[in-house]
Amino acid sequence: MDSEGSNEIKAKSIALGVFVGLTPLWGFHTVVILFLASVLKLNKLLSYMGTHVSFPLFIPFIIFLSMVVGGPFVGEQAQFTYETLDLEFAKSHLLQYVIGSSILAASSSLVIGFSTYFILENFKPSRSK
Repeated sequence: MDSEGSNEIKAKSIALGVFVGLTPLWGFHTVVILFLASVLKLNKLLSYMGTHVSFPLFIPFIIFLSMVVGGPFVGEQAQFTYETLDLEFAKSHLLQYVIGSSILAASSSLVIGFSTYFILENFKPSRSK
């Protein structure tokens, strides 16, 4: 990961990418991450790469985890059966999904961001001033 910027900037860039990648902004992740990385003066490439935690094979698992995490905050757990997964199910559990995905995004970005920082510091320590 030999790109410009300090280990802190690199870790923040990846964490921001993971956060945006796990939010329910399907189809807008690239636009959102490039805007936020520019405004926050982070590494755009690393941020963009971080959004790819939501590549197509993981989307069902991300949605499922978001629903599970959001359940306690809306007072009910959605019952997943093949017969009930339709547009009405999505409409009636949207709040649960949004809350769950926000919590999942925040917690995952913190874990990935700190992990990235400590790994980078272990392999390529920042120079002390």
